[in-house]
This record gives sequence, C-alpha cells and structure tokens, in this order.
Amino acid sequence: MRGLSLKRVPRQWRLWDILSAALLAFVFAFFFVVLAYSPIGSWSSSSSGSHRQSVLLAARDRGRVIKAVESGSLSPRHIESCPSDYVDHMPCEDPRRSSQLSREMNYYRERHCPPPEETPLCLIPPPKGYKIPIQWPESHTKIWHSNMPHNKIAERKGHQGWMKLEGPYFIFPGGGTMFPDGAGHYIEKLKKYIPLSRGVIRTALDMGCGVASFGGSLLAEGILTVSFAPRDSHKSQIQFALERGIPAFVAMLGTRRLPFPAFAFDFVHCSRCLIPFTAYNATYFIEVDRLLRPGGYLVISGPPVKWAKQEKEWADLQAVCKSLCYELIVVDGNTAIWKKPTGTSCILNPNENHPQLCDTSEDPSAAWYYKMKTCISRTISVKGAYAVGEIPKWPERLTKAPDRAAIVQDGVVIFEADREKWARKVAYYKKSLNLKLGTPAVRNVMDVNAFFGGFAAALWFDPVWVMNVVPSHMPLTLSVIYDRGLIGVYHDWCEPFSTYPRTYDFIHIDGIDSLIKDQGLRKNRCSLVDLMVEMDRILRPGGTIVICDSPEVIEKVDRVAQAVRWKTVIHENGPESHDKGKILVAIKEFWA
Repeated sequence: MRGLSLKRVPRQWRLWDILSAALLAFVFAFFFVVLAYSPIGSWSSSSSGSHRQSVLLAARDRGRVIKAVESGSLSPRHIESCPSDYVDHMPCEDPRRSSQLSREMNYYRERHCPPPEETPLCLIPPPKGYKIPIQWPESHTKIWHSNMPHNKIAERKGHQGWMKLEGPYFIFPGGGTMFPDGAGHYIEKLKKYIPLSRGVIRTALDMGCGVASFGGSLLAEGILTVSFAPRDSHKSQIQFALERGIPAFVAMLGTRRLPFPAFAFDFVHCSRCLIPFTAYNATYFIEVDRLLRPGGYLVISGPPVKWAKQEKEWADLQAVCKSLCYELIVVDGNTAIWKKPTGTSCILNPNENHPQLCDTSEDPSAAWYYKMKTCISRTISVKGAYAVGEIPKWPERLTKAPDRAAIVQDGVVIFEADREKWARKVAYYKKSLNLKLGTPAVRNVMDVNAFFGGFAAALWFDPVWVMNVVPSHMPLTLSVIYDRGLIGVYHDWCEPFSTYPRTYDFIHIDGIDSLIKDQGLRKNRCSLVDLMVEMDRILRPGGTIVICDSPEVIEKVDRVAQAVRWKTVIHENGPESHDKGKILVAIKEFWA
C-alpha cells in the first residue's frame, strides 16, 4: 500500500515471554558447559564430522586436559583418537592452513604450525587395514598398499619407473623421471665424474626427491642421503620414501634457510627438481652454496640444462655458477656437474662480478626459521677443516673428532667422552634391555636430542639410519654430526616435526625435560603432553621409544605414557653409568 506509513508497534512483554527466554538461555548454557568442560576421553561420535567438532572443542580446553594427563587423573584413562581423516595429518604442513597463505617464493609450502590452542590433542589412528611395515631390505622395493593407499604417483609416474601397484603391494623399480631405467644406470654415469665409491663422498642432499629412489640406490655406495620434497599434489612422496626405509624429510626451498648447518653436504643433487635457481637474485642457488662443502659436487639433471625453450634459464644458471667460481666438470646430455672451489680467492677478486659476501658477523649455520640471504656465506666464518678432501674419508671420519667440535668448550675432550659413553650405553640397550636395535625390526631411527651424534655412531654397524635432531635452542652441534658422516636437522620440539605419521621404528630421547624447559627462566616453554603426543604421531605401531632422564622426570613421563597407550617398563641407567637417572622403555600398542 503505497503512500501509507506503517509504524512498528512495540511488543508488550508478558511474564510467559520472560520465563520462556530464561529457560532457553539455561538450556544453551547447560549444553555449552557440558561440551566445553568434558574430559577429552569422554567424547565419542559415530561420524567423522561430529568427531572433528569434538576435537576442536577439546583444543579450547587443552590446558585442563593436559593437567589431568600429567597428574594421572584423566578419565577415561586414554587420550582419544583423532578423526579418521587425520590419518596422514601433519600439523605444520596442513593444506587447509597453507592454502590461505601467500604463494610468493613458495611461502605457503613451508612450515606453518598452528598455535597450541588450535591444535587438537588426540592420537593419530592408522589407516584401515594397516599392517606392520615390511622389513628392510625387502622394503626398499616393496611396501604394503594398505599402509599408504595413495595411487596418484603410481598412476601418473608408473611409466617412468617410480612405482606401480601389484596386488597388495606397491613395487618400486628404482626409476625416476630422468632415469626411467633405474637409478643404478644413472649413478654409474655420475661415477665417471664424481668419486662416489671411495669414501670421499658420504653425505648427500637430494632436492625434490620423489619417492627417494636415487637416495636409496646411493646407500649401496656407502653414501647417506637426505632426500627432501614438500607436501604437494603428488601426495605422500616422503611418506613413501620413509615407508621404504630410506632417509627422507618434508621441506621446501621457499623464504627460509633449510634446517641444516653450513657446509654439511659433500654432494647436492637435483633431478628434475624444477627449482628456479637463478630467480630472486639467485637466492635458491646461494642457499645450495651455503649447504655444499668446499670441494663438493653439484649435479643438476633436467631443466634447464640444455632444455628446449629454456635457453635463457640455462645461460643464467651457468653465469651464476661462474660468478661463484664453480668448475663445470661436464655437461652430459641434460646432466651438468660442477665442483665447488675450496677457497675464496676467486670470489674475493675485485675485478670479477661476484655476489656480495655476507658480513663476518653472519652465522652461516643459523638455520631455524632463518630468512634466506642473497649474500655468499664466508668459509672463513667457520674454523677448521671441513672441505671435501680435507676431512677423513668414510668410515674414518665417524670416530675422529672434527675441528668443528670446538663449537663447545673443550669440544674434543667432550667428543671422546660422548663417543665412549654411547658405545657402552648402546651395548647395555642391546644386551641387558633386549631392545631390537640391530634386528630387522628396526630400520628408521630418530635421536631426538643428538648433541654430537654419539648414539647414532654407536649403531653404524646395524642396518639402520638415524635422523639426528639438534634442538634449535641448544648449542648448534649439527655441523659436527655431518662432519662425522651422519645426517640430521635442527628442530624445536615445542612444535611438531616435519614428517608424516608412523614413520619411525625407534625413537631415542636423552634428556626429555631439557627439550621443553627454558633453562634461563627455569620454566617450561611448552607441554610434556604435547611432546609425547607428537612422538606417538611419528612412531609406528609396535615401535619402541627409549627415554633417559632423572627419576622425577621419568615418573611424569610414565604417567603421560599411559594416556597415549604405551606399554612401559622402567630400568636403571646401567652398571657403568655415573648418574642416578632412569630409562623408560615404551612400546606403542597397535590399536585402531
């Protein structure tokens, strides 16, 4: 009715309206309190969607739940399992979070961890039909399909020899995009130019590794390779590598340095890794230069090396290598091999056009959440012998104290004491505690607080590889580990690790309390419960975790272990130990 002004008549509230509103408010408040303050273990739901809502509600109340776990008063006794779609969950590489971030320099594919209050406190379940993994060395070429039922790589890359589905197994013929006939033939070609089989080359980095067949094949040459790739559209490249028993790690060349020390690798390899080495003022190539030892070898196979329609990129790459005084050894088809100079006299030549050197105050080994630089790391910033050809050959380098041990006071003396300590302790683990170290049941091992790598060195006769982790808030001794011919990464254990669930058979922790403590303020930086839930995430069902610490700390650890469904036994520290610590040995139960 046009022209007619309608006035809204205010509603007259009656007693019945007021009572109804009060009753409705009470009902809403009651259900909110029930949901928000129920113990995490009391929630259950038949659907994944409602279960996810429960988990997120639990995250809001995690402080109270953590206290209940630490005190042993959690009811029911176990932390609940995560929803079934969390089966491959990686908290810091979650596509739901990263997809909202900037694409510039692959920032969105780097680590981005949720704050604790947004992190569900639950245990990752295995996939339906999960089986105890096939043991090494058979796992090198065959794994259970049901453990990783992801067919995308087999469908897209099977014709290149990556992997194929055969009955209940995935089979790995050992091929790759640039070596479809197998990595073995490709390695034989590289041997013509690089001393791969005489102990000169020990530590290697394979960038954009696929399912790590190249790194797996180098094991036969006595070369230990860190293979890395991001979590990407191929899905689970690194998970396949780890299931095979090959050293691998989820990482991305983006805006930050990779979590490795300077001059760590004897050999760096890229086979169709598609890294734009010369982009962003050659930032990515400069990062590779930081990681490669003087006298080390760089191999780039595939684009842009003599690649159609990439003539400019190939010319730019050659120019960058020349500016850093790399010696071009050969261009063999689409494979180029360079050798890094052992000195800086060429780079310091003022008559040449070279990238800027970093300031002498710059620590080239600082690499935890450390922004990449466009300056060249100075070799004179690192004291001692660490160039290829200057350090002992493998395996002599394993037991000789590296010059870089001087990073800690009295480093050489401490190195020798640490080596002897772990030789004794590992023998005690095997003989007295009957741990499965040295048996086919253990292949992938992690040392969570590695220091000089003494634990890993004591295992070098065993058919294992060890990921040595040096906590980022402790002395940066990772360079010593690499100088010994071992591998590892920096990490802060107040955050989740960059790996898939169920990737390690054996986890070793010497001093778990130091991982979460702020030694200066003498208070916790994060929660013991969160740390142990993370350990549970990366440990395989049936796997073993060994924790050494004081009796008081081990008592706390044992309480938390019950909540994460571990079977535990507590032992004395050993007959030759001089401290009063305890050893907790736990087995992760196989549950679904």
